[in-house]
Amino acid sequence: QQKQSVTLFDWFNYFTKKKVLPKSDLWKCPQCNALKKATKKIDLWLLPKVLIIKLKDVNYIRYFRDDIDLFIDCLIQDLDLSQFVLNPAEKAKAKYDLIAVCNRIGNLSDEHYTTHAKSSLDKQWHTFNDSKISDVNVEDVI
Repeated sequence: QQKQSVTLFDWFNYFTKKKVLPKSDLWKCPQCNALKKATKKIDLWLLPKVLIIKLKDVNYIRYFRDDIDLFIDCLIQDLDLSQFVLNPAEKAKAKYDLIAVCNRIGNLSDEHYTTHAKSSLDKQWHTFNDSKISDVNVEDVI
């Protein structure tokens, strides 16, 4: 069975979409004090020089945890997020190059983390696995 996958653009589309809040999260009107249905919308206005994206890897349902086994397809170079930025002055700064990926391997009871990172000195990709450092092909980073 092939692993389910989404792109980073899918994730940003979902992240910036207007969402209706559940009944447990009603909004209190400041004029009449009545509890009302509400929506929330997250927009990007200012962008950092280095963008860190932490994707959820565990799903919590009441008292249970479950791994999220999903492949996130991401561009290595020139990830252009300008379509998600409202501030016109920031759109020119909305391109990013991937410089590192943190990998969670295993399951909930036995997990291990490794990192793929691009060296700023030799521009090559390396894998960091505890005390072992090895070269990795850019095609194997994602």
